[in-house]
Amino acid sequence: MIDDEIKIRVIGLVNNQTTPGTYGLVMGEEDGNRRFSILIGESEALSIAWKINNKVPPRPLTHDLINNLLITFGASLQKVVIFDMVNEVFFSEMHIQKSDGNIIIVDARTSDAVALAVRTESPIYIMQEILNIVGIVVTKDSESQQTPRRNFPDNLSEIQEDDLKLLTSMELQLLLERALKDELYELAILIRNEINSRN
Repeated sequence: MIDDEIKIRVIGLVNNQTTPGTYGLVMGEEDGNRRFSILIGESEALSIAWKINNKVPPRPLTHDLINNLLITFGASLQKVVIFDMVNEVFFSEMHIQKSDGNIIIVDARTSDAVALAVRTESPIYIMQEILNIVGIVVTKDSESQQTPRRNFPDNLSEIQEDDLKLLTSMELQLLLERALKDELYELAILIRNEINSRN
């Protein structure tokens, strides 16, 4: 592993209410407390959900087929690396070991790469410089520092999208950290969208 590669794992999937047919794939640092989300399509989300919930689809999905092909040809997925981000779009590559032992690198959509990685139990990494940009630190003891000044309900899940427009950028950032800490990922996506719209 290159020193600049940070190992991450799948935390969960949440429905993105602002964009129908899309989901937020929540990823977390393996040996740290930073998290971030990736917007993915419905079919890729379903494929990932089948595997992380230990369920078997009635027929092989596309990523099952790819895995079966790798096995048939004596190849294996060694790792997935999220190596770049342009305009909020993540770019990934799959490092595949061929039957002769040589490694080839294949460009892939991050959603497809993660779906294959969870099937093969292969490690997933992100370049440190990217995680430094998108990662939100989630801590257990910082809730008191992260409470927005506005009078929002104690139950953060009751916050509406229009409420977010009343917050300053700093308050949005603090609320995002609280939402992630409380694992309110749908709210976190709404907050992230509001932050991005201002940027």
